[in-house]
Amino acid sequence: MLMKLDERKKRILAAIVEGYINNSRPVGSGYIARLFENHISSATIRSEMAFLYEVGLLEQPHTSAGRIPSLNGYRFYTENILQDYEIDSLTKEKIAYLLEDSPNQQACLIKACSILAEISHCVVMFSAPYSKTEKVQHLEVVRTSSDFCVVVLATSSCVVKHKICRFDHTVSDNFLRGLNTFLNNTFSNRYLRDVTDTFVNSIIATAPVEDSSFNAILSPILLCVYQICLESCNIDLYTKGGTNLLLYEGLAKDAWRILDLLEDPQKALALMLAEPNQLEIRVGQNIGGSELRPFSILDTCYTVKAFGEGRITMIGPVRIEYPMCVAYLKYFTEILPDYLKREY
Repeated sequence: MLMKLDERKKRILAAIVEGYINNSRPVGSGYIARLFENHISSATIRSEMAFLYEVGLLEQPHTSAGRIPSLNGYRFYTENILQDYEIDSLTKEKIAYLLEDSPNQQACLIKACSILAEISHCVVMFSAPYSKTEKVQHLEVVRTSSDFCVVVLATSSCVVKHKICRFDHTVSDNFLRGLNTFLNNTFSNRYLRDVTDTFVNSIIATAPVEDSSFNAILSPILLCVYQICLESCNIDLYTKGGTNLLLYEGLAKDAWRILDLLEDPQKALALMLAEPNQLEIRVGQNIGGSELRPFSILDTCYTVKAFGEGRITMIGPVRIEYPMCVAYLKYFTEILPDYLKREY
C-alpha cells in the first residue's frame, strides 16, 4: 500500500492486528497502553487510533470502543510491519524426522503438506516440482518381443519415462532404426508441453510412407509418446487441512465455497502464483470470484535442481498468525528441495 506511517502509528497498528489475531476481540486503547507499559498515554493512543480509522486501516465493529483491522490494515501490516518469527530448534528437528521417513518423493510431499496444515491450522497445497522448459532429449523404440516394444523417452533434465506398446505388424531391425531416426528428428528438442494431440495427428498425416504398414506401426508409437509427454506435463497437486477452515468462527459458509473451488485442480493451480525467491501474501482479494474475500493466501515457490519448480500455498482467514505462517513457508521452501532430490 502506498501510505506512510510514522513508527508510533506502525506500532499501534501492529498491536491491534496481532491483538485481534490472538484474541478475536476488538482492541481498545487500554490494552495497547498496557502493552506499551504506559509509555504512551491512552489519550495519545486514542488519537492515533482515530487517525488509523480515518485512513481506512481500522474498523469499529458495532458500538464497541475497540477497533479491528480492516482488509487494508492487514495488507499494510503484511507489507510494511511484519516481523520475522523464529521457529524453535525442537520443531525443526521434528519436521526433519517426519520427512526423513518418506519412502519416495510423492510421500514426502504428502507428509510435508500434512505437517504444514497441522501446525498452521490452514488449508495447504503443495505442487510437485515441474519444469515449464522441459524438452524431449531422446526417443527410442526398443523391441521386447515380436508383438511388443517399449517406447523410452528421456527429457532434457535426464528424467526417463517409458510405455509399453504393441505391434500389429512384424518389423525388421532396419525398419526400427529408421523409425527411431524419424522420431528423434521429429521430437528432439521440442518442449513437452508442445506435444499436443494436434501435433501428433499432423505427424501421422505428413509422415513419409516407407511401406504400407508404416502408419499402422507409427500411430500406436506416437500415441505412447503423446501420453508420456502429457503425463509429464501434469502437475501433481496435494491438498491437506480442508477442515481446518471450519474451526474459525463465522467462516463455515465461506469455507465450504473454498473447498469446492479447490476440488477443481485447474482452479486450485490458478491460485499458486509465486515466482522463484518470492513469497506473496494476498489479503481478502477477489481471486476466483468472491469466494476468497474473507481469506488470505500465502504463496511461495521452491526449486529442485533437475526437477523444476514447485509451489506451496496456504489459505486461511485474514486473521491468521502471519509471522508464524511466513516463517514456516520459508522453512519448507528451504529444506524441501534436499528431500525431493534424494535417490529413493
